[in-house]
Amino acid sequence: MKLHPSAYVLALATVFIHLALCHRFGYYRDELYFIDCAKHLAWGYVDQPPLAPFVTWLTGPLGYPVWGLRFFPGVLAGVTVLFACAIARELRGGGFAQALAGLTCVLAPGLIGIAYGLSTEFLSPAAWTVFIYLTIRLVNTRDTRLYYAMALVVAIALYAKYTIAACAVGVAAGMLVTGHAPLLRSRRLLFAIGLTILLILPNAIWQVGHGFPMLEVLHNDQLNRHALANGMADESPNRWINAIYMFALQFAYQNPLFAPVWVWGLIWFWQQRPYRYFAVAYFLLLGMLVLTIGRGYYIQGLYPALFAAGGVAIERAVFAKPRWVKTAIVAATFVAGLPMFPLSLPVLSLPAYMAYERAIGLSRPAPPDGKSHLINPMFADQIGWKSMTATVAGAYWSLPPQQRQRTAVFADRYAYAGALNYYGPRYGLPTAISPNNSYYLWGTRNYTGASVLAVGATDYWILLRWFGSVRQIAVYRNDYRWMLEGPLPIYICTQPRVPLAVMWPHFKYYGL
Repeated sequence: MKLHPSAYVLALATVFIHLALCHRFGYYRDELYFIDCAKHLAWGYVDQPPLAPFVTWLTGPLGYPVWGLRFFPGVLAGVTVLFACAIARELRGGGFAQALAGLTCVLAPGLIGIAYGLSTEFLSPAAWTVFIYLTIRLVNTRDTRLYYAMALVVAIALYAKYTIAACAVGVAAGMLVTGHAPLLRSRRLLFAIGLTILLILPNAIWQVGHGFPMLEVLHNDQLNRHALANGMADESPNRWINAIYMFALQFAYQNPLFAPVWVWGLIWFWQQRPYRYFAVAYFLLLGMLVLTIGRGYYIQGLYPALFAAGGVAIERAVFAKPRWVKTAIVAATFVAGLPMFPLSLPVLSLPAYMAYERAIGLSRPAPPDGKSHLINPMFADQIGWKSMTATVAGAYWSLPPQQRQRTAVFADRYAYAGALNYYGPRYGLPTAISPNNSYYLWGTRNYTGASVLAVGATDYWILLRWFGSVRQIAVYRNDYRWMLEGPLPIYICTQPRVPLAVMWPHFKYYGL
């Protein structure tokens, strides 16, 4: 894969920037959850396939450092850039097209955000981009042996996030209706599908054996869509309102100023008969997002290919122009990407970043205190977990010694449980239990329920149902987390009406 030197420079720069800045703030909620999942390695989990926890497990000997968890996402960001440039080259793009494709991928906020932390999406942009590159190679060369490489990409990606299956189906449907049906009749495709099924079978068996909990997660996720503290919303449980948000996010995630590149790329794909299948796949997947009330970033993996095609289209449009025109376009692209860069990656310290939010009008004085708060939810979620644990520990150690020995620390959502279990040992806290997602399967740790220290307000009414006494004894506040959540109450629950094991199924919640 011989590429223009700019492709390698941009890919290496992407990796360097991510690895240099990834540890600036701290863990976000899913990473703390992955640490607990890594201590319970399995072929599957309630709300995810096993790859992200496995990657976390690999960092265990180092103590699960933030940079360790985020090392692979940072490297994969470079892989995404490299294969976006490879797509541009495969579409007969030269150095300008590859540089434009790579630069837009480096600076696109949605791609930066996915690569910033370890999440179930960490493999998606790279895997989708490699998969699309292989389909273009297939169309260009008619070499059906490429199906085996596609099968490996899909199988590995399925262990991180199931959405690549939709990408594969969408591409196949696009090929079917745009004249590539002969390629789909290959026996090698059947073998490749069989190989994918075989490779993913352990995870499939886990999901079947546990009653397909992922379906319950998706259902509850669709119902549990709400605005942030400042009223800003980018999702909704209503299908059509959610569709409006989702369409808008396609522009926001790529940087609105980059829209001419990827929109032109989409038009170009449609105009080029051999590659029209990709445009069809894009619209099919967009429609699938609408019908399933999906989130806007679920198809983020399609955009490196669109940037690549846009680079090719623009290169052909300015082919006869002087060299300085192409240089000016690349320079303008770089400048256009700079304003959103600090919103996606912590290039600024927290005080400097908050000043930047105020300067560009994102953060404004808001009730009830009239202060300007941290608006970026991705950054806000990385702040305050240790101090929250310290507050819970203070409540725990305030209990009489005899009661404390039999007290369960109960977190109503996985985020709090993950934080308490990671930071808790340094404060002398026992392992927390939670009825949320995989924590529910890990059970009550033989606590009777005689005394429960409950963290979080979500299950308050259920606590009142099952305990004769529910008393708030502490509250955790953090202004930096204002965008995500308000004060976090901490209750001491006693006088259980039934043993904790009996009430446990009534607390179960699969979802975010």
